[in-house]
Amino acid sequence: MAAGGLGPVVVMSFNRPAYLRQTLLSIAAQASVADGSREVHLFQDGAVNFHSGTRYATDEEIEAAVATFREVFPHGTIHVAPRNIGIALNFDRAERYVFLRRRFPSAAFFEDDMVLGPHYLATLQRFLDYAASPASFGLVGYVAAYGHHRAKLAEQMARRREVMNLGHAWGYGVTREHWLKVREIIDPYIRIVSDCDYRVRPKARIGGVHKSLGMATHALSQDAMKMLATYAVGRVRLMPFVCQARYVGAEGVNFTPESWAKRGYGHEEIFPEEQAEFDWPEERSLRLALETARGQHAAHCRQVYGDRDLPVPPFGTFLAEEHA
Repeated sequence: MAAGGLGPVVVMSFNRPAYLRQTLLSIAAQASVADGSREVHLFQDGAVNFHSGTRYATDEEIEAAVATFREVFPHGTIHVAPRNIGIALNFDRAERYVFLRRRFPSAAFFEDDMVLGPHYLATLQRFLDYAASPASFGLVGYVAAYGHHRAKLAEQMARRREVMNLGHAWGYGVTREHWLKVREIIDPYIRIVSDCDYRVRPKARIGGVHKSLGMATHALSQDAMKMLATYAVGRVRLMPFVCQARYVGAEGVNFTPESWAKRGYGHEEIFPEEQAEFDWPEERSLRLALETARGQHAAHCRQVYGDRDLPVPPFGTFLAEEHA
């Protein structure tokens, strides 16, 4: 039976309990969480990789992350991976749980290093509702609400109704309908990373997935794969201009303190008000954004892969209609 009401909040966790605590406290303060309208789930990755046997965390770090979640959300649900499966497979098992097992109409997904402003989930829900409505012309997939992290508050006030293209899929929301649609395209990627240590994933095989789409990006991450799949099905990804989160992950898989600071994180000015109205893009603007993105990634694909003979991925292994 499909779940009703607001979709759950899903938190992806590994070995940074101090960051995780900040994230969880900011989630607990969201109105729709505080009043019990949303379930909260933790998907905790393991310490020793299932494929390579490499230990990426101590058992104590994993236990501390689980204990932190239990402290903040004593009635939340914890899903612990017995071994380390990596970011992509941890996201995949969370999404499959939410959309295949529980059949929620939408859900919000967070990693352990983003502190939400007080109105983050309210804004994210507005974007999810818009994406699912006729007003989006069926052209919007993933959405988020963190906004322009470098914008000063005065600029945000002046541009508070503005909608912009989504960059990283951080703190994102997605409908079940869109997830099923792109999962057909993402499945070959998931099968590839299911047979390796995600941190040493095979570039040529993933390149084969990108090239088969006629689009590519320099990143080989699950985030990049979701982006390309969204463009492939004819949709864009959106977020508001106003800044509604702080990214605190100065140390981790993707950043060092130096690279984190260089990108302007740590100085976000959080928009203080709940923004209820947005100037949603017209169909022409959405289609132009889609074609621009497709063109850029097609050009990158030609530049990087050209006529190289790359492995052909096994498409057709996940059929959305079987789960509709």
